[in-house]
Amino acid sequence: MSIVKKAIKPVEVLVIAGKTKRVTVKYPYQEPILSPEFRGSIEINPEKCIGCGACVNACPPNALEMIESQDKKTLRYYVGRCIFCWRCIDVCPVGAIKGTRNFELATNDPLDLYTYIVHSKAECSSCGNKVETVKMRKYIMQKSPITENYVNKCPDCRKKSFINAISTRKVGFHGE
Repeated sequence: MSIVKKAIKPVEVLVIAGKTKRVTVKYPYQEPILSPEFRGSIEINPEKCIGCGACVNACPPNALEMIESQDKKTLRYYVGRCIFCWRCIDVCPVGAIKGTRNFELATNDPLDLYTYIVHSKAECSSCGNKVETVKMRKYIMQKSPITENYVNKCPDCRKKSFINAISTRKVGFHGE
């Protein structure tokens, strides 16, 4: 570039800027311009959530975590780790998670960054162990009524019941 072109370039930029006026938004006083594809934090509807943990398995940064105790399962969402990929929305079988355009997440209290959804566990009809949530059992019954003999049992008791049912049947070929 010649010396003259280097000297004229800032003037050209000023002329263009003068014609287009201000292109930035005074953010706190005006709403920001967000594209339709913008992804913000998620919201979990505790009424719809069944506590299946599909969202926990799909979350790359582990912003969603399932905490289990003896009689309850707690889904914990920590927005501080969330990368707003919305994979959890795609895998939720009941549509309990929805995406928002909320990005203003700053707070003075770190506890405001956590969301908890507590589910009570259902008891096994055979052994009394508590494994899955009550809502999860109801969901399974709606989707597959064939499982009504096994739905009130824990996985170990289901397995034992199935093996007993199979072992009582006659097996082999019957000759003519």
